[in-house]
Amino acid sequence: MIKEIEMYKTQGKNIKVICIDGQEIKGYCDIFTQALDNEPEIASIALKIPDRSGYIEIMQPEIKSIEFID
Repeated sequence: MIKEIEMYKTQGKNIKVICIDGQEIKGYCDIFTQALDNEPEIASIALKIPDRSGYIEIMQPEIKSIEFID
């Protein structure tokens, strides 16, 4: 599982998230929520996806890896 500090470093960056189920999600990481501030106490990131309204929230246990993209 990816570490919370790695998730924190994605805030304000364009990233590709590879989920444990194999799904790939590309977007701008606008929000990082640490475990202590989340219910349930699991860290998450929220991505703004191009051409879509709103955000996609991805919880820490769902993330296999994160890559930075240009």
